[in-house]
Amino acid sequence: MKSDFPLIWWLKKDFRLSDNPALTMALATRQNVIPIFIIEPSAVAPQTAPETSAFHVAAWLEAAKDLHKCLQQYGGELCILHGEVVELFEQIKRRTHFDTVVSHRETGTARTFERDIEFSKWCVANSVRWHQPAQQGVFRGRHDRNKRAQLWNAWMSSGPLVTPADNQLDRLKVPASVWELQDDVASKPLLSNLGMTMPADARRARQVVSATAAQATLNDFLFQRGIAYSGGISSPNSAFTAGSRLSVHLAWGTISGREVYAATMERMRQLKTSDDLNARRWRRSLSNFTARLHWRDHFTQRLETEPAMEFHALNRAYDDLPTSERTDDYLAAWCSGQTGFPLVDAVIRCAQVTGFANFRMRALITSVATHALRLKWSDVMWPMARWWADYEPGIHIAQIQMQAGVVGINTLRTYNPAKQIADQDPNAKFIKRWLPALELFSAEEIISHQESPLRGVCAPIVDWKSSTKAMRADYYALRGQPTTKRLASAVFIKHGSRKSPTTRRPKKATKKVDPNQMRFDFG
Repeated sequence: MKSDFPLIWWLKKDFRLSDNPALTMALATRQNVIPIFIIEPSAVAPQTAPETSAFHVAAWLEAAKDLHKCLQQYGGELCILHGEVVELFEQIKRRTHFDTVVSHRETGTARTFERDIEFSKWCVANSVRWHQPAQQGVFRGRHDRNKRAQLWNAWMSSGPLVTPADNQLDRLKVPASVWELQDDVASKPLLSNLGMTMPADARRARQVVSATAAQATLNDFLFQRGIAYSGGISSPNSAFTAGSRLSVHLAWGTISGREVYAATMERMRQLKTSDDLNARRWRRSLSNFTARLHWRDHFTQRLETEPAMEFHALNRAYDDLPTSERTDDYLAAWCSGQTGFPLVDAVIRCAQVTGFANFRMRALITSVATHALRLKWSDVMWPMARWWADYEPGIHIAQIQMQAGVVGINTLRTYNPAKQIADQDPNAKFIKRWLPALELFSAEEIISHQESPLRGVCAPIVDWKSSTKAMRADYYALRGQPTTKRLASAVFIKHGSRKSPTTRRPKKATKKVDPNQMRFDFG
């Protein structure tokens, strides 16, 4: 803390005090720390941020307000500003003469990447140091993919950072000259002030996003709901409670992956010596959950390592896959939940209200879009991103490509909507909730609708069987080409998983598992 100049703690997606490397570094570096969160106009405008929805903005505002309220208890504060990053920092620099900025290392889209490049240039030109500590098990720069599991285990085993003491948090102060930069949008941060709306049913259904809510959700999962995780996260009915529901908090940084991992491992250690009759079932579920924490960072690493995957398939040979001549019509029907496939339409309508669907249902609607409707993966990427309250660029883009089959190192999985109803919603409870028009039909009739459309009900807009068969023929013809195979080998070397990260190994394996097909779902 040699300098008398203040330091800026620039919050991005890290709205928490616990295990926050950027906050810890800021407090250790300088006595005077100015915390700011910036609502960028370019981050909410459809023209520049087609992935952003009211779900996301509501999460930012809710989490920032909760953190400000928490800081006030210790004499600290958080300032929300509205404007483009470089322009605001230019003004703050003139008013405070800060010489250092700390923010977490972000793996985002081209929009945030280009913003950071512009900001980095500004820092150099203005003699400002910019530190970007990591906040997850994702590694920047060249590294040996064969050692990724080792690096990740070292990151997680290092444990969460200690939450700053009360007498440190009161150093998080915002000068009056910076508060003066608040405009009406920032002083009253509301969706309406940002030109965004959210339907009343979505406001009621969406998860609360705050550090306070994150801790409550974690405890509820580890001690109440988590026992049903294994076997419960595939059904759209049970996933709402069997899943951890922590993905939204991990996405917006109201809790860290290291915190979740440490708490889960401690709970598993307790269960090992517990006389709870369900201890074995608990440990199996939590073991599966910790594996998915690894896969979360594994898929984010792909975007960090290859940012161009936002624009191209990881295996670029698949950019040549034929698509439908009716792309506009099919995309519109899919986006509005009017494909005629009951479970697909129900999942889409549920997502648009709740901001959530479990992994299997996300995979289903992606498969139908890219395999049956023959839409390009990039055409559905941003519409889907807007639906998810837990949108995380690295996971979202990686999973879209994997489910579409354009990564090229995984087994191609084409999901049959009728089979998924029979397996995951056999009584059509979920479907009837989101498609009330089907209330009077039996589950058997709804399952058969794919082959024998019900009278008065929207028929499937394509024949799933013939359309998917044609897609698979095109896909495997392309997959068999020498260029595609060569590119697939390069993709595996650069991005493929080397081993399963499960915390314990079964004594006897009964089924081989393709580690690159492991799911990222956290509920």
